[in-house]
Amino acid sequence: MNPQIQAPKRKVVEQPSFTIVEELDPNTGQIRKAHEDYFSQQIHDKIPHRLHPKRTYCIYYEYQSPNDQNENRYKIVLGEMVSEVNDLSEGLVAVTVPAHRFCCFDCGPGPIPKVVIDAWSSLSTLSPEELGGVRSYDFDFEVYPEDINLKENIKFELFIGIQK
Repeated sequence: MNPQIQAPKRKVVEQPSFTIVEELDPNTGQIRKAHEDYFSQQIHDKIPHRLHPKRTYCIYYEYQSPNDQNENRYKIVLGEMVSEVNDLSEGLVAVTVPAHRFCCFDCGPGPIPKVVIDAWSSLSTLSPEELGGVRSYDFDFEVYPEDINLKENIKFELFIGIQK
């Protein structure tokens, strides 16, 4: 752990349920590749009923062995929030995040991937009191603004699920 990494500004929020739609491609299971493919192939333009066009959500869920760095596994989807789920093109799937309590971090600015790695790395330094509760390991997500620039200084929000 880099001693210079500090936890970003944070607050506890109650998030209502929402659904995102993304392309399901088993070949894009790696985080970095998923991001690159999503933006380079403009997958966002294939998503119907977008609520906030080009505001990108990266959701992590179905954690397995979350307390073991070597065995931790999870699913990841990258997409946009939608108002309804119908008329999905082949290859698109919907994932619903239930209403939940989250600790929301304001992250950045910084270059990709360093700013993301630093944000996630800072979590290990926080106690449950600092996090606003015990981590739930069921849903976490990142929100990237509409004007994201993947190569330069970006800002994003990181939502970490906490138990009620």
